[in-house]
Amino acid sequence: MHDFQSLQLDDEDSSKYFINYISEHSDGLGDDNSNENEHEHEHVQSPDNHDDVDESSLPNSVIITPVPQELFTNQEFKDEFEQLFRIYDSQIVVLYLKFFQRVRITFTSSHNALQARLHLHEHPFHGTVFKTYFACPIVFRGANPDTHLRPPEPEKLFLISPPPSPPVGWEQKAEDPPVVDLHLIAAIAQLQPNIPHELLSSELGSKAPAIVIHTCDDNAETNYIGGGKLIRPTLIQTRRPPQTDEQN
Repeated sequence: MHDFQSLQLDDEDSSKYFINYISEHSDGLGDDNSNENEHEHEHVQSPDNHDDVDESSLPNSVIITPVPQELFTNQEFKDEFEQLFRIYDSQIVVLYLKFFQRVRITFTSSHNALQARLHLHEHPFHGTVFKTYFACPIVFRGANPDTHLRPPEPEKLFLISPPPSPPVGWEQKAEDPPVVDLHLIAAIAQLQPNIPHELLSSELGSKAPAIVIHTCDDNAETNYIGGGKLIRPTLIQTRRPPQTDEQN
């Protein structure tokens, strides 16, 4: 047994990176899927009827579960367990995942993994019948950037204000100056407080009235409801009642 080809992880934090084991070609971990298990038995119980399987598309790792609890603490159990799989590949890498009660074994080729899975599925081992499943390959971050969501192509980013990258030939348009009504400013400047200003004279005599603007002083306090000056009310102090003899 080679120590560098066998590793045991006892806690959840160390094992969580190896959770997505079961590939789409397997039937899952549980025993409650009867239909899928029947299909698995048909595939496993006939080791000679896999000529139509494309081995290049299969992973080179298998998951073994359930396994006896003593496998994680007894070195003799580990040697015996690994020897079952070294028959098909002497360079296997064994990863013991104690927290998940399973073992992951990586072979040097998909063909060796397929042979071990076909011949050792539902194999008895110290009172436990373990099952073998294909494991999903571990893909590290950045290994295949095509599998991640890409940002949109920068074709219309120049529409964002301010434009980070305007297209070729794009020129900034000069804004027009604000519109100033000089006639309105001149008319307002002619108005003076307390002096009426005739805006439109009566050209038709008595048939049409003239329009006259009466300006007022800004300091004058007016009542907006009545139109007159605002009269502030005077607060009258309430007279104190006279004292009685009992109070004295």
